[in-house]
Parts: sequence; C-alpha cells; structure tokens
Amino acid sequence: MSTTTISSFAFFFLLLGVLLHVGVAVEHKVGGNFGWNLPSTPTFFSDWASNRTFFVDDKLIFESRSNEVHSIGQPISQADFDGCVNPSFVFRKVQFISLSQPMRRYFMSTFGDDCEAGMKFAINILPKPRNSAAKVGAWPMLLFSIATIMANLFMF
Repeated sequence: MSTTTISSFAFFFLLLGVLLHVGVAVEHKVGGNFGWNLPSTPTFFSDWASNRTFFVDDKLIFESRSNEVHSIGQPISQADFDGCVNPSFVFRKVQFISLSQPMRRYFMSTFGDDCEAGMKFAINILPKPRNSAAKVGAWPMLLFSIATIMANLFMF
C-alpha cells in the first residue's frame, strides 16, 4: 500500500470518529484544568458553570488534587445553596455525577468553609435537543458519500 493510500485511510477514520461524536453525552470536568479544588476567587466555579451548557445524560467529573479533601453536597433549594446549608446527603469520594433529568441543580463542597470560600455552583440541565436524533440519522448517508468520494479519488 502506498503512503498516500495509508494517509487517506487514516484521514478517513479520523473524520469518521469526529462525525460520530455528534449526539454523545459530554463529560464536563468541574473547574476545567483547575479541577474541584479550593479557588482563589469566590466566583470561580459559578463563572466556570455559566460558560457551559448542560444537557440530560452529560456527566460532571470532580477531580481534586491528591493533597486536598473535598466533598460534594447537593442542596435542594436556592436558599440552601446561597446560605451554604449542608444537605443531609453528601458524596465523599464520588468522581462523577450523571445529569439524568432537566432541572436546576446545586453543587457545593461541604468540607470546612469551602462553600463560603466559593466552592459551589448551580447549573440548569436542559433536555436533549430534539433534532439530535435527526442529525445522527443523517450521518450514515454523509459517511457513505465521503467514503465514495475518497474511494474514487484514491483508487483511480
């Protein structure tokens, strides 16, 4: 097989992987590269959350530095969230949380004064977009068309 043919196949499979990613749930690493750690500014996590869109079936990934201990509490109301009221149910070693239904959810660290220092955020979880199934349904035809074009370009 020539180098051109191998490169063409590699490009095709790379393109295929990118195209098939449409409609898949997204994993959001809470805090981005900073992670679920005590922030230097009280609005860090709220700012992080406000720049994202969350859908049903997405996941929140909570990663902390190995030398830091943080829990994850889920207050049930805006008032509890605003007042950093510890919820009765707290996750101590959870790494991810699935977003299973459209609603507003609140998250905070219940360890020490973490919440008061800004280690909390609220998100609105949206329903899955209705047109995502239609978009995914169109991909097989698009992939077939791309494969046909590539075959004609590199086989003849």
